[in-house]
Amino acid sequence: MIGKKEKQKEIKELGGFETLTRAYSQIASAHMKRTRGSVLLNRQFLAAINDVFEDVRASYAEEILKLANRRKHKESVTFLSHNGKTVAVFLAANTGLFGDIIQRTFNIFVKDISTSNMEAVVVGRLGKAMYLNALPDRPYTYFELSDDNISADELTQLIRHVVQYEEIRVYHAQFKTAILQTPTIYTISAETPMSELRVKADRQAPYIFEPNLEKILVFFEEEIFASLMEQTVRESQLAKYASRILAMDKASENIKKKVRLLSLEKLRLSHAEADRKQLHALSGMSLWN
Repeated sequence: MIGKKEKQKEIKELGGFETLTRAYSQIASAHMKRTRGSVLLNRQFLAAINDVFEDVRASYAEEILKLANRRKHKESVTFLSHNGKTVAVFLAANTGLFGDIIQRTFNIFVKDISTSNMEAVVVGRLGKAMYLNALPDRPYTYFELSDDNISADELTQLIRHVVQYEEIRVYHAQFKTAILQTPTIYTISAETPMSELRVKADRQAPYIFEPNLEKILVFFEEEIFASLMEQTVRESQLAKYASRILAMDKASENIKKKVRLLSLEKLRLSHAEADRKQLHALSGMSLWN
């Protein structure tokens, strides 16, 4: 039977874990507060930039279609070189303690790549371990990004690899609110269907292109692609911070409940020990009478 000393030792250990969860929660909260504003503003900014890109293509749809025809594109148009393949990118993490958001995202990722011929890219040591456990024989490409401070070099390596694909599907956690993060699939497509350009041809926003339309479109494609990819990584990072706060708060509450139960058990043991001593004393007195 576990005695009072063992109960007290367990209470002390849980107290240390509770302190650790508070520290993790506070650090994640600081990271989230620091990045949330910029991520949400960039989300709006990139949406606006993408609208400008669409306006440019729509304003000169006929010219774009002529360029596409010269390049012998019949169904869609892009001005960068791609390999015609689709890649699925799983943005995970290097460490745990992010709640269940990474596992939920991974479940969707595995389901999709298991039923398709998409090539797989895994980001983060935790994601690599999950992938090897689920699909040990399926080829994949691995990249590692810091959980806290992502360097430009790390991000550039990832972007250089995925930019060659015709379509990129990024599986990541998305920040909705401080208490809600959801698994999300963000698709970045290299091509715009001809049908969409024809529909948009009646939009007549006036633009003057310098040096020429094709170079402007190449610049837009390159910059928007890289920016969208970087924004997606930042979105995932923000969501993971928020998820860690929730996970650590929940762990802290569970620890407190466990400590209360152990304290009650310790108190019962103390009362039982006191009762035994009292009975022993009374039985000793009866022997002398």
